[in-house]
Amino acid sequence: MSTAVTLINVFTAKPGRQQDLAKALAEGTRTFFSKQPGSLSSSVVVGDDGSKVVNISRWRSAEDIAAFRSDPRFAGYIRTIMEIATTESVTGHTAYSHTGGIEDQEAA
Repeated sequence: MSTAVTLINVFTAKPGRQQDLAKALAEGTRTFFSKQPGSLSSSVVVGDDGSKVVNISRWRSAEDIAAFRSDPRFAGYIRTIMEIATTESVTGHTAYSHTGGIEDQEAA
């Protein structure tokens, strides 16, 4: 099993704020999260429903996620995000992936 950890945050934006949320998440990723030790990748996905935005990131370890969340800059950033949206987080390990015709199945 991969030791990398996937962090998925599903945000529900307040009415009319989906694009603001997507921009804030992309900017936070560009300027802060992507520069943290252990950050491997991150994507911001805007839902077609007009309210959902999903942030999917891969980290070297759960400890790296905890470290970035304890960084003092994170508190101000998340306050700004929570003014725009509510969120639910899921962390886990990839059991199966498919990229460009190549399968990668790991023990679940």
